[in-house]
Amino acid sequence: MEERIFDEAFFKGLNRVKHVSRAAMQGGRSGMRRSKAKGSSVEFADFREYVAGDDIRRIDWNTYGRTDKLFVKLFIEERETYYSILTDASTSMKYGIPKKSILAARLAGALTYMALDNLDRVRLLSLYGDKVKISSDYTGRQGFKKALSWLENVEFGANTDLNCSIRRIPFHNKGVTVLVSDFFSKDTTDKNVENILEAIRYLRYMKQEVILLHVLSPQEISPELEGTMGLIDSETEEMLRITATSRLCRQYKEVLDRFCIKIEQAAKKYQAHYIRMCSDETIEQFIYSGIKKGLLES
Repeated sequence: MEERIFDEAFFKGLNRVKHVSRAAMQGGRSGMRRSKAKGSSVEFADFREYVAGDDIRRIDWNTYGRTDKLFVKLFIEERETYYSILTDASTSMKYGIPKKSILAARLAGALTYMALDNLDRVRLLSLYGDKVKISSDYTGRQGFKKALSWLENVEFGANTDLNCSIRRIPFHNKGVTVLVSDFFSKDTTDKNVENILEAIRYLRYMKQEVILLHVLSPQEISPELEGTMGLIDSETEEMLRITATSRLCRQYKEVLDRFCIKIEQAAKKYQAHYIRMCSDETIEQFIYSGIKKGLLES
């Protein structure tokens, strides 16, 4: 990538937020993610009566002094969440001013930063064609530097089959999977939405909390077209000659809106989260959208 992806503005405000996972993690080493499992961390959860075999070190003697009954303390166990952050590396992601690929990398970087700052574990993946490229697992502040280097070297340029490439990803534990994509393909709109729904269904089957970040460019959201011209598909390189009229532009906008709504409905059907963004938006705007939708907390 020629553009500078991660600048000073990118880091602004990241320390103020963290991603809140609704996934209840059942395994992994200790981390900052709250689990439904009762364990032996330092955060108090509840009391219950002592039964034979309980660890006597967990008896609350102050309560015993007041009630003359033995109670043990229960604690909330803190465990790390495993994040898989997927970036659509198709050719269409290079389109737009600014390019969609730039915002995609920044979104992946922002989520990586917040996860690692929360002592979670992250792996990065790029999807191209029907294949997938997977990074090593990252943890801690040093891991963040390596993650940024990996993201800066993602190559965009293929006709990606999201559903097929996602099914090639190995999942061994519960976790959070984030997919950053424009969700465009050569298929018809209905077939494309069906493929996206299949991908979400597969990820949910693999016990993943799913977050879809739908990135579009300003030129795709509100195209400024006029007269007769040839439009070239960035992935298939096929040309389509059109005569741009106000009616055609209005129809295009209606089709795009329906497409986005169908993806959001597909996400909702399988309890996935959906955020739509424009490539000229900032990370702060993403954070605001995340807080508004309950995915982030300040």
